[in-house]
Amino acid sequence: MKLVDITPYFHSKSGGIRRYLLEKSKYMQKKGIEHVLIIPGKERRTYHINSTKVYELPSFPLPLTGGYRFFSSFAEIREILKIEEPDVVELGGTYQPINHLKSDNYLLSVFYHSDIRTDLSLLPAPERLKRVLLEHTIRKKLAKADLIITPSRVQEEFLMACGLENIITVNLGVDTEVFNPSKRDPYFEKALGIYAGRFKLIYAGRLSPEKNLDLLLEVFQHLDPTLFHLVVVGDGPLRKRVERLSQKLPNLTYLGYLQREEDLAKVYASCDIFVSTSTGETYGLAFLEAQACGCLLVAYDMGLETQPFKEFLVKELTLEAFYHAIVRACNEVSLVNKEKVSSFVLSNFSWNATFEKLLDVYQGVLV
Repeated sequence: MKLVDITPYFHSKSGGIRRYLLEKSKYMQKKGIEHVLIIPGKERRTYHINSTKVYELPSFPLPLTGGYRFFSSFAEIREILKIEEPDVVELGGTYQPINHLKSDNYLLSVFYHSDIRTDLSLLPAPERLKRVLLEHTIRKKLAKADLIITPSRVQEEFLMACGLENIITVNLGVDTEVFNPSKRDPYFEKALGIYAGRFKLIYAGRLSPEKNLDLLLEVFQHLDPTLFHLVVVGDGPLRKRVERLSQKLPNLTYLGYLQREEDLAKVYASCDIFVSTSTGETYGLAFLEAQACGCLLVAYDMGLETQPFKEFLVKELTLEAFYHAIVRACNEVSLVNKEKVSSFVLSNFSWNATFEKLLDVYQGVLV
């Protein structure tokens, strides 16, 4: 079997899709399976990540996205596919190329990493137009794919309710050797100037409007500054806002984008509670990694597999709901509860399980 992945969501500061593809690359090398990755870049070049052959193609920047780009030509992608002769082409979180890349020569799969509803919610357009675009994407794009992979059952149920078929859920995983409580840094508080005894909250992810970051920062500013410290990790269009606020508030630390997984794991394991006000996660990979390191999770309840503990999930997207959930979580922060959360994640999620199931799905369809 030969696999080709195509996605615009891969650059030096991107998040979950990049993590998925890097882990996939390691797994494919271990299994001796040919793997090709096609991504947009500033210029044309070819190189390798592990044994994965990477084609970086000329592209144009997408404004207000924090560094994302999109392919300038689908024709060039088609030429690469003729040369590589894959068995499976997987589109990661992008739906526009489906009609352009549909072929009888390979299985065209879409991994539904990105929820079209969330994407359209950011579009400054009338609701009626958004509904038309949603219908168009589902009927004229996604319906043309040979197979749709969703990372969670919630997304599978949504797409099935829209009339789509050939949908299978494959949960994402976590590298348990990297993300675990042993990565805690005993000097973390001192290094960041955090006063001893404070509850350490963390948000790690894309700094963008669809994550409802303004609500998160508003909730934080209503917490007692003598009891709470917030650590923010990530990059995106709202980075400047976070930077300005961190200069104003001594109990807010902005660490920027952390390139190394080991550095991110150290921050997770050294904090107490992961807080997210996002409502549009298709899976919530950061939820999984933070809990693997022992963080309790305060988030909007999206019914995701990465939200196995419900005590601190909120049903309403309000300041009051998140405020009270954070306070409840603080009352339950203990070594016992941290170990309970971590043990569950480490026992039930792994990248090996993700890619074993993915390959089983592809092999079953190709037979």
